[in-house]
Amino acid sequence: MRRPMRLGLVAAVLLLVIALGGYTAFWFTAAGRVADGFTEWAQSLRAQNLDLSWQQIRVGGFPLKFDVELSEARLIGPAGELHLKLLSGSALPWNFRLWRLAAPDGLTATAAPAAAATLTVQSATGSVLVGSDGGATVWLALARPAGEAGMRLAAQDALIWLSLPPHPPQGHTEPMVGLALDLHQVSLPAVPPPFHNPLDEIAVGVTVMGAIPAAPPARAAAAWRDAGGTLELDHVAARWGSLAVTGSGTLALDANLQPMGAFSGGVEGYDELMAALVAAGRMRPGDAQLARLALTMLARAGPNGRPQIATSFTIQQGQMFLGPAKLGPAPRINWE
Repeated sequence: MRRPMRLGLVAAVLLLVIALGGYTAFWFTAAGRVADGFTEWAQSLRAQNLDLSWQQIRVGGFPLKFDVELSEARLIGPAGELHLKLLSGSALPWNFRLWRLAAPDGLTATAAPAAAATLTVQSATGSVLVGSDGGATVWLALARPAGEAGMRLAAQDALIWLSLPPHPPQGHTEPMVGLALDLHQVSLPAVPPPFHNPLDEIAVGVTVMGAIPAAPPARAAAAWRDAGGTLELDHVAARWGSLAVTGSGTLALDANLQPMGAFSGGVEGYDELMAALVAAGRMRPGDAQLARLALTMLARAGPNGRPQIATSFTIQQGQMFLGPAKLGPAPRINWE
């Protein structure tokens, strides 16, 4: 009995050694393909006017996963540039389409034109789901994001969702990219009464329709506009004390490359909004009083019993309107 048992044990050990050897060969072969796959993916992004590069790539994680580290990673596109000192990704051997991401040293970003806006983030985590058709969905959680764009804004945290289609848009009816952003506890440089710091929450979901060509910002924006490009605001929501705003609509560029658009939604706490616009010098007290009267006539009890207006928000000829009430000049885009 002992001899058959010993032979069986030896056979089992041999099979285990062969299996482990086969898996080891598979892992290291796959690790090389992972590195090559990242290079091919970076090259494929060029079709969408995106340039992804890094200083060094390292693949580890044997035997239970694949860990990829990119040092000094940079993503450059029409909207600006993103830089990460260290970006790591992790995937399981049986699912290469889902990657967990981490940027422990944070990131910096500059926005076109001419680095007019910058973003810094203390640290970031997230994931990437690559579709079978070549598209991808990216989710990111940012800790302590802070931005500079003529004034400084900072938030406690931010959530970002990015949707990349499988192919570049062939016309203005196809999406180039989808983006959703949710910011919490946003600190503003100056707050008009009766509001206070921080702003509780602001969330935006937008889809860029039509291709943005690779060109200097003003030329690219003009070509995108002339081809019928638009920004579809799938949703926008803000909470700031008693003020609550929700809506959706479409934004485009006029002949002077300035924003114009039409949105519909609901507003609670419009009294506070009028007071803040007067305090900030954006409205005259008399105009604000007329606006209050007009908006009060439109108000109805909302879901929580508070007065709510279901109205439109428009930007036309450089002016902003909430329903029939003129709010003042719209922010201008500097393309220089």
